[in-house]
Amino acid sequence: MYCIKKYPSKITTILIAFCILFSISSTESFAGYPGSEQVVIKAVEKVEPAVVNVKSFWTSGGRTKEGYGSGVIISKQGWVITNAHVIKNAKKIYITLNDGRVFSALSWRADSNEDIAVIKIPSKNLPVASVCDSSKLKKGQIAIAIGNPWKFKSTVTVGCVSGIGRNIEAGDKRSSVKFKNLVQTDAAINPGNSGGALVNSSGQVMGINTLVYTGLRGDYAQGLSFAIPINHAMNVARRLIGSKSASQMKPWLGVQVSNVKPGMKLKVKSGVVILGFPPKSPARDAGLRPGDVVVSINQVPVHNTRDMMSVFSRLKINDIVVIGILRGNKRMSKKVKLEGMRE
Repeated sequence: MYCIKKYPSKITTILIAFCILFSISSTESFAGYPGSEQVVIKAVEKVEPAVVNVKSFWTSGGRTKEGYGSGVIISKQGWVITNAHVIKNAKKIYITLNDGRVFSALSWRADSNEDIAVIKIPSKNLPVASVCDSSKLKKGQIAIAIGNPWKFKSTVTVGCVSGIGRNIEAGDKRSSVKFKNLVQTDAAINPGNSGGALVNSSGQVMGINTLVYTGLRGDYAQGLSFAIPINHAMNVARRLIGSKSASQMKPWLGVQVSNVKPGMKLKVKSGVVILGFPPKSPARDAGLRPGDVVVSINQVPVHNTRDMMSVFSRLKINDIVVIGILRGNKRMSKKVKLEGMRE
């Protein structure tokens, strides 16, 4: 298990553990959902063939070590999505399908900043998972986690979507990962599930299981697990698959922002306030200013940073976006060409 630390104060150390994710729960805990047992069974039967075991090998101190995680087949061309930390420093990777077939990975690419990786395997009659629109998730809806915890093949646990839009900075003193817009669930997870599927009641993948929140001594907290929403995960995956370079680029607006909050004395109650710009910002070059409130992108309403990220998860480098803003009492729009930011 790959554990990382967060240091919010000198007194309290909160551990956040990356999970390679899972465990077994009964349908009794879900008795409040009419007919939930059959719903869960059908959903699992639909997606389970596309959830795989990821086994990686790396060298440390002159010795070969191995790690286990989960993954999801996302294309008939043989691409598997997983977490970057599952295959970190890997020299060799094997993918085992639910039907028992084992493939040696042909290649792999990872974005450690997003904690997403893709693995290429031979494309031979592969089952492919279907995905949902994770921007439409609702708290309380059924969430089914599928993965390979502790080498227990294709383990299923059931819970609900406990929260959406969670932002967590996880890491230690040497490095950290800033996760944004995560899906929170109480579906039980364990080491081995990272990279596995968080699925809705229709058997569609809504997130990639990634981390679990832990207590003060590193003991697992109860029911605090998180997944990268599938819209964002797939956007990163497509970028990785389409890149021929080891140095990945992602679309960049170039703004420092905050949600509209009470006390800001603005003319709107929701939106995203531009606080400033980093050097060479495309947004600043397009005429945006500190204090402008972003209220829409490409005519899609933006109420908060989560909405903004949801829109940007579907955009590409060189896309021209129309940013709707409120400047003082005046509404206007600015066109910005997204540039590439090296990661």
